[in-house]
Amino acid sequence: FLCGMAVPAVIRYGFGFVQGADAAAAELGTPIEINYTYGGQFSGDPNITAKMEGWYAAGTEVVFACGGGIYTSAVEAATLHNGKVIGVDVDQSYIDECIVTSAMKQLQNVTETVLDALNNGDWATYGGKVSNFSLAEGEYVGLPTDADSWRLSTFTVDEYEALKAKLADGSVVVDNNSDDNVKPTVSDKTTVNYIG
Repeated sequence: FLCGMAVPAVIRYGFGFVQGADAAAAELGTPIEINYTYGGQFSGDPNITAKMEGWYAAGTEVVFACGGGIYTSAVEAATLHNGKVIGVDVDQSYIDECIVTSAMKQLQNVTETVLDALNNGDWATYGGKVSNFSLAEGEYVGLPTDADSWRLSTFTVDEYEALKAKLADGSVVVDNNSDDNVKPTVSDKTTVNYIG
């Protein structure tokens, strides 16, 4: 997990990534190791690219590049080492073939929901408040599922939709913590290396 800075949205993405990878490792009975670092900025640079090259050279298979343009360093390193990248915010599959999926914020859906409520006079729900929009509230986050974007080879769109339904109905719960001083709980199948 390569992230820009420790802001709440990025921390939540990191928590979700670690928890999801850990759940898969536990289900498959396969030990995994996750490197987790902050780049200190929302753009790539040669130092971050060098760090990612070191990760890929040491066996990292995929980097979730979470933080604006920081993905450029992950993509550059991945193309040199036949690695993979997970994009963020929008479907980034158009950027490079190494991007296998993207963790998307459905900002248009959020905007339309809030504007519809406000246009209908429902100010009490959103006015002066901070709101989180997850799958429990509707289609507000997700992976791109178009045929041109889906590049996962061992996880199908149908399997994804089934997991998404479990997240929406609450039968699968992801810790929504945004405190970087608290780390996600993982099983004995997962080691997380927090790298400064």
